[in-house]
Amino acid sequence: MKLLYVIFSLCLFSACSTKKVTEFNITNNNNYPISVKVTTNNVSQTFAGIKAGEKFTGLYDWTTLEKKEGQWVFRVQNDQTQGADEFTHGYYTNGELFNYVTLDCKGDQLKVQISE
Repeated sequence: MKLLYVIFSLCLFSACSTKKVTEFNITNNNNYPISVKVTTNNVSQTFAGIKAGEKFTGLYDWTTLEKKEGQWVFRVQNDQTQGADEFTHGYYTNGELFNYVTLDCKGDQLKVQISE
């Protein structure tokens, strides 16, 4: 009986993930492809090749984020001309981010919604 309990416990704990991630939903309302680079303190990730008119969903892994204050930094790049705009948004403390981010990209404007 103890052996079954140990096996069950191991299976249960191995299914748990210690990764910290935020789901990104990015809508490209342009007529050209874009890439979006997200930076928070010491962690950054690029979501590349988002086609014109496409809705993209990806995960931002911030497991190794420094435990300090900061702002979200978004760099949106036109993949055809390589021109880019950088935006800062929101504020977080103690290196704890939120679960969901929605970005709506159109021209030189970026609409951002960050939520739990």
